[in-house]
Amino acid sequence: MSGVGPALHEDWPIADVQGQHLSAPRQHALLTSDFQASGIDPGRFGFYDQPAFLAREHANPGYRARYAEWVATRPLSPGYEAHVRATVPRLAHLLATTFAAHDAQCRCLAATAMMTRMLDRLGVWSFGLLGSVIIEAPAQGLRRALHTVDFKSGPRGVAGHAWVVAPPFLIVDPSLALQRWEPVVGPLIPDVVLANSQAPVVQPRVEDCISERVREMFARAEGWHDPALHYRLDLRLGEFLRTFPARDVVMPDMRMRFVPVTIEQSCETLARIKLYGEGPSGRAIWNSIVVPAFAMEPLP
Repeated sequence: MSGVGPALHEDWPIADVQGQHLSAPRQHALLTSDFQASGIDPGRFGFYDQPAFLAREHANPGYRARYAEWVATRPLSPGYEAHVRATVPRLAHLLATTFAAHDAQCRCLAATAMMTRMLDRLGVWSFGLLGSVIIEAPAQGLRRALHTVDFKSGPRGVAGHAWVVAPPFLIVDPSLALQRWEPVVGPLIPDVVLANSQAPVVQPRVEDCISERVREMFARAEGWHDPALHYRLDLRLGEFLRTFPARDVVMPDMRMRFVPVTIEQSCETLARIKLYGEGPSGRAIWNSIVVPAFAMEPLP
């Protein structure tokens, strides 16, 4: 992922006159009203593709972030939540196996785009996040990170990592294990990372967001190591994290920290998304893997 900050927005998240964030139900209701007033039908999956939504997004590129907040604050009925809990882990494991079979290294953007588009068809509300991921295994003295603020490795180089949110699952990651980890790290990472609201909320540190090389560059130029450099470089980060907080996923031998910085929602249709240049398309994976598993209609 290239180092980018949170999506621009107008008055998002919505706040009341005292400057305090509204409760999730009120916030969801206001967002719903905003969509409907713009001619957007939020009752349809993938409504971010509707012409009225695209028109608002054209005027305000950060408007897509409202879709993510709408999904994040959407009330969950018992029946819907049961559907999500049955669908999301199954799809994530199918995709992780498929991505590994195609050796889809460092393809988190395509993986996130495919999964969110597939979840739309499977009746599950979701969106993607982009940010930093930190891997720590204290017993082995290991700490590795995919930073969103780093030097790119080349013209097509990317920094950071993308994953899916499908409430009540706040982290769904079928591609973290495929990020070209060194041999000592790779075996520690599960094929699929799943976490709900029980994953602790954490305050990200500067070393969680910015690579050591970039921090040292600023330290040499400024004469000190600023512990709040990540907030200074991205003035919207604090506000963004209040809506989409960083979380720790704790396992017996390791800990993973997911620090989102922006929304990652693909504009491409499922049929057009490619896992990589000559790799399978979203249509091919949907038709060959997902359709038989979930008894769904194939894409033409």
